[in-house]
Amino acid sequence: MNKYIIIFLCLLLACTLDADLSIQLKGESKTNILKEATFNGVKYISLDDFNKLFKAVSKEDREDSRLYLHVYDEQFIFLEGSPYYNYKNESFSMQYPILRKAAKHYLPSLFVSEHLRTHFPKQVEPKGKLLQIAKPRDNSVMTIVIDPGHGGKDPGAVGKKLKGQEKEINLAVALKLKQLLEKELGVTALLTRNDDRFVSLQDRTRFANERKADLFVSIHTNASKATASKGLETYYLSTAQTSDARAVEALENDVVERFEGGSAAKSKYDDLDFILSDLSQTEHLESSNSLAISIQQNLIAGTKGYDRGVKQANFYVLRGAFMPSVLIEMGFISNPDEERLLLNSEYQERLARTIFEGLKRFKHRYDRIRNT
Repeated sequence: MNKYIIIFLCLLLACTLDADLSIQLKGESKTNILKEATFNGVKYISLDDFNKLFKAVSKEDREDSRLYLHVYDEQFIFLEGSPYYNYKNESFSMQYPILRKAAKHYLPSLFVSEHLRTHFPKQVEPKGKLLQIAKPRDNSVMTIVIDPGHGGKDPGAVGKKLKGQEKEINLAVALKLKQLLEKELGVTALLTRNDDRFVSLQDRTRFANERKADLFVSIHTNASKATASKGLETYYLSTAQTSDARAVEALENDVVERFEGGSAAKSKYDDLDFILSDLSQTEHLESSNSLAISIQQNLIAGTKGYDRGVKQANFYVLRGAFMPSVLIEMGFISNPDEERLLLNSEYQERLARTIFEGLKRFKHRYDRIRNT
């Protein structure tokens, strides 16, 4: 009798093992188990568990009942309650729908064991009872491009009292920020310019794209005809919402007409390529907003300056960046009091430190989201 009980338990154990997916990262000996749950006789895998193992990122759009899944640098779009999903503008059926149970989503096991193998034959391969998968890319923020605005023949804004030049202040803060990022955060910090030279707006974002930067931070100093104007503000890309934002947008975009070839050059920034880059960047707007908020909060806390808030504007220098990107206005060089501060080396150090703290806070939160 005991013999039959042992056989039964062994069979039960085998069934239990078969009820989970065994996955091994290529080059590693450890086997990872994706636990399966059964709903209505169909095997499912928790989306949270899938994301953790595959370093995938998912985002829910409740208004459209859609779920977006990014894995191996590709996007899948699922419709809740439907067995169909969209991949590279084609429709595929999993036979069974994606499910929501309480606050959690579940993928049909079939999607992992069969569909991923079809879409990613080089990354996902069957090896006996195992699925071997390529090690997912680390999505942590590792490279930050710092863009000191203006330079060379373009001085940027010029102070009315001390005749300070924006291009010099921007570069001084950027150099200090680079040192902090590399020394204290361990990331690669690249400058679009590290000396006094002119770089076109298009070349600045091209530099970031070619180096596959994770973040793009453009550093500027503001100016106004009204010398009483003061404060710090941080922008991310969108159509300017307020008259003040439109004024700053016009000030920064004026570089194109003045130093890059006039109206013909300006039209280049408005052609189809830039319309397409706007569309490509929309997926980063939410992260750009979060980045802008994090930097602005730390700027105000660290400098005790006047808070002009987080705003949106259609800056040419941000339009071509295919990553979360912001533009910082560190104060008004046209305001005598703020000009004096902006030219002070210790205050520049404080600005760099507060921007650094904002980037650090954003990175820690962003890394957790993208790697869980």
